[in-house]
Amino acid sequence: MTEIVRDPEHSDGAPTVEGTGIKVWNVASAYEHSGYCPDEIVDLYPALTLSDVHTSLAYYYAHIEDFRDRRDAAGATEPTP
Repeated sequence: MTEIVRDPEHSDGAPTVEGTGIKVWNVASAYEHSGYCPDEIVDLYPALTLSDVHTSLAYYYAHIEDFRDRRDAAGATEPTP
């Protein structure tokens, strides 16, 4: 089962897909902003399974306000809840 983890020693504590180091934000950005479908995201990030992509997207949408609030507060293009 896919786990989303946060490690202050990696990616500044941003949520990542366990065992891959790939940030939830990268998956969500590929989907939401670049228009890739989940299957295409697996092609972009071969370390991910389709389950990983869907879990990442579910996590992103479940915490979307956190991502938006931190992005706005930091003035950054990549939020890290």
